[in-house]
Amino acid sequence: MMSRSQHIPLFISLIIVSLIFITSSWGEPAIQILEKEKKIVLTGEISKALGMYDEHLQGAVEYLVCAKGGKEYESIIVVDSTAKEIYDAMIKLGVEKGTAPSYDAAQDKMIPPKGTGVLLFVEWTVNGETKRVRAEELLYNVRTQKPMEHVAWTFSGSQMVYDLENEKEDVMIPQAFMSHDIVALNYLDGSALFQNPLPEAAKENTYKKNEKLLPPLGTRVKLTIEVSQKMQLYILISGRVQGVGFRDFTRQNAMNLGIRGYAKNLPNGKVEVVAEGEKAALDRLVTLLRKGPPASQVDDVKIEERPFSGTYTTFEIRY
Repeated sequence: MMSRSQHIPLFISLIIVSLIFITSSWGEPAIQILEKEKKIVLTGEISKALGMYDEHLQGAVEYLVCAKGGKEYESIIVVDSTAKEIYDAMIKLGVEKGTAPSYDAAQDKMIPPKGTGVLLFVEWTVNGETKRVRAEELLYNVRTQKPMEHVAWTFSGSQMVYDLENEKEDVMIPQAFMSHDIVALNYLDGSALFQNPLPEAAKENTYKKNEKLLPPLGTRVKLTIEVSQKMQLYILISGRVQGVGFRDFTRQNAMNLGIRGYAKNLPNGKVEVVAEGEKAALDRLVTLLRKGPPASQVDDVKIEERPFSGTYTTFEIRY
């Protein structure tokens, strides 16, 4: 028969084995900071509480991401890391805190958030099939009746509030540390670390979950937060893309997105595009080029990422 002193090491061993099992079942740490790539990778899950109050909320969601203890019932993803850990990771990547949305009493209007843009990607595996999508695709815009368009989310760093748990009365911290709000869908919601930059997001109840794409509740996911950086894309488009206004279509969309570079017809029937700008804007341009103008037929788009050169001052059509 074991003595009490023999039971204690056995109990501790069982705890250690359990923790090892839990860690290995997750497979990865809750947060990874990839400084060279300017990325943060978080583990989490599709919120199990999503839809809990649908009768009252009518299916609307207000947060793309929250931490545990946040508004999980109206969030798409619940991450394992805290808001402070994510905030500190952004600072470690060299990103400065932005400015949270605020009210300008003198002009009687709301001031939208300002800050560095980030791209969000979600990855999951169900029945042996792995999917990786832009996070916006998990949302459905009830007004446009389409999935949310791709954006660069604004890192405002959350509005500052007094730390009620600190003995010193004048200490302030980001509100997200207490609210656990990570990514807000309403761009005037200063409680979160990141805000939706679209003007349409000023209205509540704009988004619902995208039923066609969202994996089952509780599905484990990886959320990648990637700082939007300036870069160059070399793009070759093949198909029926010459003589159909493709270059002009490219120029107009590139200029609307603040992208510089050129579009040129090649002797082999393809269109060559060199585009420089923010990665978020370039992603949007590529999406448009895959569709092309009405008279075109795009068969293939090849893309090569290159370092940003800064040599282009406008976007032009070359001959």
